[in-house]
Amino acid sequence: QDMGGLCTCCRPQLPKDTSIKHHGNAMLEAVPVNHIPIVSSTIDINTATEEDLMTLPTVGRVVAHNIVEYRRKIGGFRKVEDLVLVNGIGAGKLGKMRKEIHVSESWNKLFGMQSLPSRVNINTAAAETICNISELSEDTAAKIIEYRAKNGPFHHINDLVEPANIIDITTLLRIKSKIATSDILSHSRQPSAASERCRNGSANNFPGFGPECIPSNRPKTLIPSAVYEGRPVVRIATWNLQQCSLDKAKNPGIKEVVCMTILENGIKILAVQELADKDALDEFVNELNNPTLPNIERLRPYSTWKSSVSSTAAGKMYQGSEYSGFLWDNSVVDLYSSALLEKTKEQKEFTRRPFLGYFKVCKVDLILVNLHMKAVGHFAFDHDMKRLGEEIKKLPEVLEALHERVPEEKDVFILGDFNLDPDAEDFDVLRKRKYRSLVPASVPTNISRKNMKGSRCYDNIWVSQSAAALYTSKWQVVRNGLTNPWIPDGWSWGGVASDHCPVWCQVFVDQD
Repeated sequence: QDMGGLCTCCRPQLPKDTSIKHHGNAMLEAVPVNHIPIVSSTIDINTATEEDLMTLPTVGRVVAHNIVEYRRKIGGFRKVEDLVLVNGIGAGKLGKMRKEIHVSESWNKLFGMQSLPSRVNINTAAAETICNISELSEDTAAKIIEYRAKNGPFHHINDLVEPANIIDITTLLRIKSKIATSDILSHSRQPSAASERCRNGSANNFPGFGPECIPSNRPKTLIPSAVYEGRPVVRIATWNLQQCSLDKAKNPGIKEVVCMTILENGIKILAVQELADKDALDEFVNELNNPTLPNIERLRPYSTWKSSVSSTAAGKMYQGSEYSGFLWDNSVVDLYSSALLEKTKEQKEFTRRPFLGYFKVCKVDLILVNLHMKAVGHFAFDHDMKRLGEEIKKLPEVLEALHERVPEEKDVFILGDFNLDPDAEDFDVLRKRKYRSLVPASVPTNISRKNMKGSRCYDNIWVSQSAAALYTSKWQVVRNGLTNPWIPDGWSWGGVASDHCPVWCQVFVDQD
């Protein structure tokens, strides 16, 4: 807890009034129940100051400030569960403070019963009226009028984002309470059915708060065929999911991006790095097997998905543990075994131990080596680069260990986050053993909202000489569909699921 914070015991408690005990019955008879003022010792999160909030368990100055700022942006919390969207609070922290907070009944009535301000009808309003909305410029107003003249009326306010492409998601979130597409909605004193669904949740199990009132639009894609040049194929992929805790995996935006990326790209085996919780991967498996989100329901896979996560941590990650895992379509793929690479006394430990998976896909046996190499920091660049180089030079030891376990198996894929582009001399140890990388150094694999095109080639797939014979020459760094309006992006929304893009390659599986 931050310096200057208050402990829970410092919170004022209700004074005991012994007179109530002696004259309780008379008081209840004299005063109607609905007129008895209810005073609570719990904190109302809609009126609490930062200092009040700092008396809660696990809440320091920074988190308290985040709560107040987020409350200001959304106009108030409708229920205590809304706190999970605040930066620095997950399900775990909310559970610890849940009994000590509340949202007052009067505040809930305010949401449900107050008269709504008049909204601007974007289908009929003049440019001058649209410009009265502070977030919209004259140029934006002109584009709105031009678009509706050419294409007809807007059917939903979300049309301003897609397909009109006039404003972005962040702007829509700020103005959605100020605009409408009909005069009925513009002056209604009752909440619309749409707003009720947003507030209370829908049949699709959407939590009723924040940006989830905005539907998620996926890029138009064709599901790839399982046959290429007349032969059966599968796609193998790697994805660093960037500190993927259980809380993160439960975010519907993260869940949709991960699952839809798998389905849209026809990925059958996915190697995952940076799992902060062993159970995080189960969230994606459950969603693939029993979809709850509309887009995934639409592409409902007629197969069973399974996962395997390292039994112990592969290494450390930001003062926590990091696990590695595999996720696969069990209707096509079977897992023989998976395990972390065992360390001998003579070997120096990897920063994160390789996670090995031995799979059978149709008629082909494959070995996947799931890697997350040493990251290079700004403050210890030279030291980290030296350590990374040492790790890469130890990769032949991994290959030797594989040969001892399954001497007959030659189809090996080394894939993951290498934190270094493939042209580096350090990888000569793999090239000398006839391994080749599939992603060129000129193709970035990182991504952010500030730079959607990326700048560094960190993630890759290296294939053995034998595995190269199965390779169809098709690979891709997936860059589309990695953002979602339900994923936080600092104080805004529409963030990326990870700062890494998934990378896949396609292989024939009809002959070993």
